[in-house]
Amino acid sequence: MDYAVMLDEIIKKSGLSLRQITKRCTELNYEITPSYISQLKNGELPPPSEEISRTLAQVCGENNPMKLVFQGYMEKAPDIIKNYILMASAANKYLLNKLSKETANLPEAISEYIDNLDILSALELSANYIGSLQDSNINTFVENIHALSGTVQHNENSEGSYFFLRDPSMEPLVPMNSHVKITPTKREFLKNRDVVAFYPKGNKVPVIRRYYEQNNNIILVPENKEHEIYFYDNVNDFNYIGKVISYKMNF
Repeated sequence: MDYAVMLDEIIKKSGLSLRQITKRCTELNYEITPSYISQLKNGELPPPSEEISRTLAQVCGENNPMKLVFQGYMEKAPDIIKNYILMASAANKYLLNKLSKETANLPEAISEYIDNLDILSALELSANYIGSLQDSNINTFVENIHALSGTVQHNENSEGSYFFLRDPSMEPLVPMNSHVKITPTKREFLKNRDVVAFYPKGNKVPVIRRYYEQNNNIILVPENKEHEIYFYDNVNDFNYIGKVISYKMNF
């Protein structure tokens, strides 16, 4: 994942417009124009200074702004340094993929998630794996990778499934980074305003929305009005997973 892609994802997750980001940066004494941010996230300009990268990440609510800062340094580093870091990152991702496949029968989406990790995230997960070896708790570690990937995790010891919510579309009702529990309630038993999990068309990562149905049409509405509303003309087009029954933040 290069700097432009990482910045673009951070901005999309924030739900903020470029003008809103610009205003927040100005409040922190950084005069940045919407055009400049657009050029950065589209890869038309090289990564900016550490201060600007950190500020952009912070105003967008990124939990770890240093990931964006590091990626900026990485792309400006001499080739010999960059190549060594890339080789180390590839080794970390190979380790994580091999561990996940050998420990549990996990969906392909997890391998895609690992392959798309930035360098620091792959390093952090590898470090957690070493800690799990010391604690003899590898299964829990693999379950955490499953949750972080955003794929639905089925729990054989209890009713329902889980997934890690990776966007702020349902805030403040359900905060971003929540561990969401869903139960496979039959669709015909759903009521208007129920919160449901589903796969948007062409997306392997589930999202949640308020459910509304009228004349066999389905409307799925976010709490955060800056995020997408989904419309389905036919109930069969609605790739429903289950009804959200709870969430927790301490996963």
